[in-house]
Order: sequence, then C-alpha cells, then structure tokens
Amino acid sequence: MSRSTPRTALPRAAALLIALAVFTSLGQSGSALGFSAVEHGGSALAAPFVAEPRFETVPLPTVARLEALAQQREAVRLAAALAAESKPATKPVVKATVKAPAPKPAAPKPSYSGTNRFWIPSLGLNYRVHLFECSRSRDPDNYIYRWGCAGANNVYILGHAYGVMKPLHDLYVRGGLRKGMVAIYADGAGRVHWYRVTEWRVVDPSEAAWAIASQPVPSMTLQTCVGKDGSKRLNVRLVQYKVT
Repeated sequence: MSRSTPRTALPRAAALLIALAVFTSLGQSGSALGFSAVEHGGSALAAPFVAEPRFETVPLPTVARLEALAQQREAVRLAAALAAESKPATKPVVKATVKAPAPKPAAPKPSYSGTNRFWIPSLGLNYRVHLFECSRSRDPDNYIYRWGCAGANNVYILGHAYGVMKPLHDLYVRGGLRKGMVAIYADGAGRVHWYRVTEWRVVDPSEAAWAIASQPVPSMTLQTCVGKDGSKRLNVRLVQYKVT
C-alpha cells in the first residue's frame, strides 16, 4: 500500500467538498438520490441517479379525474345491467297454423223399414202397430192400433192421448198442428207408405162417419182424445204421396 502525500491529498479533499455541495443543493431543491434497482439482469448499478418527485407520483387533480371517470363507467354499466333485467324478454312470435275444421260427417238418414210400424218423425213417434179388430169391445191399451172398421183406402191409426199419442195431442193443443206434417206407415208386407196431413176435425165420439169413410185415394186417419176429460175426438186426415 502507498501512502498519501500532501500533493495528492489536496485534490481529494477538494473533490469531497464539491460533492458535498452538490448533494446539499439537490436536497434543498426537493430532489433525491435514486439507484437503479434492476438492470442488466437485476444487478445494481454502481452509479447513483437523481429521481425527480414529479416523475414518481401522479398529481392529485389527475387522480380525482380518473376516479370520477371510473365511477361514471361503473354507473353506466350498472344502469345498462338494470335496464336489461327490467326489459321483458321478447317472445318469439309463433304463427299458428289454422287448419280448416274437418267436415262433420253427415248424420245418417233415419231408416224406415219393417212391417206393421208407424212413425211421425217430427214428433219422435216410432211404434209397432197392433191390430184393433172391429168386433173388439174392450178399451184399447196404451199401444198404437190400426182399427179394422175403416173403409177402403183408409189406414186408421188410433192411440191414447195420455200415452202413445200424447205428442200429437199436445201439438194440437198448443196450436202447432199444420198441413204437410209427415206420417209413415210400414204395412204387413213391408211396403213403406208416406203421408202428409191435409185436414183435421174435432168431433163427439158418436160422430165417426167422416173418420172411418172410404177414401178415393190412399189415405190415413189419426185419432186421439182431446178436450176436457178426453170427451172429444181429434181426427186428422192424411194423403199418401209415395211408397218405398
């Protein structure tokens, strides 16, 4: 080791004084010494550097502006989310295919066939016909009868007003009996005769001549009771218009 000589000590002392003055000046002006922490793979540099505070910190007005901007963005995001939740979901429009209703099958036509059968379709009458012989003295039961005392071309059908002929009795009483009403009769041979109403009369039981008289064309006569206690007879005349 070499010793310092007075000639070399003087310059060193001067350098120390100059460096002290520089550091003192920087400290008074608000600057500070900084050292590079990481460079060349993380090794510290030997030389110090001066760090200015204005480069190390963000001014307060800028921080406040950034915070306000962030709050505004958050408020906009929340408002959009709330609007999306409150808005009803749009349902897809489904167009219904309207199919034309299938045509209803035609109601089967009533069949009128058989033997010794009687119908009045509009009144719902559909009965077997029993024979009421002309010589019979016993009162008729609650059946539809063909009376044997009538003349030629006169199918004479009778029945009680309280029973099998009640629909015809009620129709007359309420004023609904009309010309043209259809009655159908299947005879003993299975031929079906179709008749239409042409006229009617209300008479005493003893006045039977008009009802039982022979007719110039194939006809039918219907008889039932009307009036107080069934004291009168309703006689309805029909004329045949076809045979099937």
